[in-house]
Amino acid sequence: MGSCRVGLGIGLVFWTWCVLWSEARKLWDESSHLHCGVESLELSFPMTIEGAAFSLTVLDYQGEPHILSNNSACGFGVSKRLDGTMLISAAYDGCYITKEDQEYVMTLLLEEIQNGEVDQYKVEKRCPITTVMDVPSPSICSSVSQVDKLSCMDPPVSQEVCAQAGCCFSLSDPAMPCYYGNLLTTQCSGDNHMVVAFSKDLTRPPLNLTSVHVVGLDSFTCPGLSMTMSASFAAFQFPLACATKSQVPGSPIVYESTIEALRNAISWRGSTITRDSTMRVTVQCSYSQSAIVPVQVGVSTLPPPLPVTTSGPLLLEMRIAQDVQYSSYFSEIDYPVVKVLKDPVYVEVRLLHRTDPNLVLILNDCWATNTPDPTLVPQWPILLNRCPFDGDNYNTQTLPVGGPTQNFPYPDHYKHFAVSTFTFVDQSTQMALQGLIYFHCSASVCVPSATENCVTSCTPRRKRMAKNVAFKPLKNVVTSDGPVDFIPIGKDTLKLEGHLYSEYSMLDVVRAITAGGVVAAMCLLFLAVWFRRRSQSKKHKLNA
Repeated sequence: MGSCRVGLGIGLVFWTWCVLWSEARKLWDESSHLHCGVESLELSFPMTIEGAAFSLTVLDYQGEPHILSNNSACGFGVSKRLDGTMLISAAYDGCYITKEDQEYVMTLLLEEIQNGEVDQYKVEKRCPITTVMDVPSPSICSSVSQVDKLSCMDPPVSQEVCAQAGCCFSLSDPAMPCYYGNLLTTQCSGDNHMVVAFSKDLTRPPLNLTSVHVVGLDSFTCPGLSMTMSASFAAFQFPLACATKSQVPGSPIVYESTIEALRNAISWRGSTITRDSTMRVTVQCSYSQSAIVPVQVGVSTLPPPLPVTTSGPLLLEMRIAQDVQYSSYFSEIDYPVVKVLKDPVYVEVRLLHRTDPNLVLILNDCWATNTPDPTLVPQWPILLNRCPFDGDNYNTQTLPVGGPTQNFPYPDHYKHFAVSTFTFVDQSTQMALQGLIYFHCSASVCVPSATENCVTSCTPRRKRMAKNVAFKPLKNVVTSDGPVDFIPIGKDTLKLEGHLYSEYSMLDVVRAITAGGVVAAMCLLFLAVWFRRRSQSKKHKLNA
């Protein structure tokens, strides 16, 4: 049985020990545990191992051995835990840590005693020199309101440690001095956890934080998964054991997980759209021995937002304004106009070359397609029966014309509305359909009279009717004193000849044709009877 020696120095307590050893190095490696902290490493191991005898010293940067002892000047400490294990703590900037290949290295000298002979082994414990995350700028940190703050590290925490984690620090908030500020923060912590924090403003439009999840993980498959959230930030933390593990021989073990945001899609009669962003954040942590270091973070979002475009010749024109005041418009070279999902698109439809102030432009139906052809599907209604489509959670806003800051000679010749930008998605895969979005409108011209005031009132009842009405993109012919040839606004033209005095629907035309046919048939029948009687009368006179 071996013996243990205990020595006492001035203000310093140190231990060396000898215990029975069988396959000393292997058993010691298996029973020791390394924790890589932010500023130091900690190594714990049992004081006794059955059947082993060994002694342990630590080497400085010159390779000289030192008895394990408390030495604050060197950032080194030794203590005994309640469970009987020994704990060594070594600061990364202390006397017994060296730097090799982006790693902090502590070298221990293990002496095995066998048959009166001493064999020495060097044991290296390594921790990564973690890449310091980009520290948020003071302007970014100050812009995070109290309600938006999400804790990055629990107090007490120093400003230096908080900055190394890539987070904001504020002494004025002792309850949450360290909080997230960057759009994306990733951490592969020394306690074998992966942390991914992100702001809702990581994408445009802002993310719906409640739709974000770790792909393939939930509380059932990964009990250690946790999510914290504020008004503007969210963070996932979970053990590396829940991540996907891969390893190439001779290379570190890589743990990988993906964070994804889902889309909220809405459907209407076979067409599906979305205004939400999507996001995929892939985090990889490389595992080397007992050390963990993040090696790659990739972020992919939606492709650039799908543009909105329109074109049109002369007499009726559809334009897209650059602002809500309609003070300027995109020119031909600006198309396709690029917009972010949910951004408003300010659309104008106007009559050209008409100076009659009594004419009122009416937009009957407006819709969007992903091709220039207004008749092809998918289609998404914008205006139905002159009113905003009520089946959309972002209703189109009709805007007044002729405000104090606007200069329109004939306000009734213009129609303005704002559409919240969207993209078509495939109903089966929920993937965005590539291509442009084209707007189309069918229009008519109205002249106020005693029976028609040419004013559209979108009451709740009318909205319900508009929601349930069958969508007919191609508008009926409007009758006037002269010939009128309506080309759908899908081509963005309306050809007017003569003067229009009223508007008729196709049903009115059908009724008129039917009535005319009945009258014509009655007239023919009357003439046939009259000719027959006249013929009979002539025959009667001849016989007489």
